[in-house]
Amino acid sequence: MSQLYVIVLAIIVAVLLGVAIYRTTTVKTKADYLVAGRSLPAIVLVLTLLTSWIGAGSLFAGAENAYRNGFAALWQPAGGWLGLVLIYFIAPRARKFAQFTLPDLLEVRYNQTARVLGTFAILFAYVGITSYQFKGGGNVLHLIFPDTVSPTLGTYLIAVFVIVTTALAGMSSVAYMDVAIGSLVTIICIVATPYLLAQAGGWPGLHAALPETHFQVLGNLTLVRALEFLVPTMLLMLGNQVMYQKFFSARSEKDARLSVVGWILGTLLLETLIVAIAVIGSALYRNGEVASQPYEIIPYTARHGLPAFMGAVLLGAVFAKVISTA
Repeated sequence: MSQLYVIVLAIIVAVLLGVAIYRTTTVKTKADYLVAGRSLPAIVLVLTLLTSWIGAGSLFAGAENAYRNGFAALWQPAGGWLGLVLIYFIAPRARKFAQFTLPDLLEVRYNQTARVLGTFAILFAYVGITSYQFKGGGNVLHLIFPDTVSPTLGTYLIAVFVIVTTALAGMSSVAYMDVAIGSLVTIICIVATPYLLAQAGGWPGLHAALPETHFQVLGNLTLVRALEFLVPTMLLMLGNQVMYQKFFSARSEKDARLSVVGWILGTLLLETLIVAIAVIGSALYRNGEVASQPYEIIPYTARHGLPAFMGAVLLGAVFAKVISTA
């Protein structure tokens, strides 16, 4: 089985690296590097926005939330869904400004002071966000190679790979790598979820294995606690530097707006499936070794609850997803 995981992971790494190297041939100017020459069509935007938004936060922290609280964990991604409704009206205006980064936009809209403040805010926020993507990827590598790759070594390996592939061709590299990653993740989640549900005995088996609160709107959460999950996610979505830079990369204002519609639908589907996989995994492995580290429930379920090939692909998809967001 371990050899199969190595093969799947090697194929994913080779494809992503191949995409990044190929995209270097398209980079001629600053605009090509930072905003993919403002040439991304709606379908590419949908997949790159979807893939970069859902990373270690959803696959590890969100999954642990689902393990502990059931479907009430959807309060966390719901903040992103609400933010996306607002972003639908922002996207074409952002593309109209045709800047390179969010601080550029702040300076054009306000002044240089706003640009500097925005830059500091992004630095503080994204050092943290990027670091936990690296750590999440390191944990995945450790799960696949427990005897040879420690979480720390895995973190460094992920960091090097992400920096190299991003530096090769900038936004063009990232966007088209995300097309491959987004397609892979969506397909394997759609296939894996009903299989795991059947393994758990369907909805009756799931209800029998888990507390009834796992199926309630608030579950074990108070309304205030639910809003503590929802509001920060919504604010992060609205101030997402990566999102604005990708809107600047759109082929047109129409493509930017259409991409948000696809992003909303894709996020509703994928984040619901991720929570469902975590909840089903918690029913299958309620008292297993993962109970001490429930943030690993999705990769653990991929490895132990699915047929070897399907599990290897899902684990590889988790790995690729973390790379994308990082």
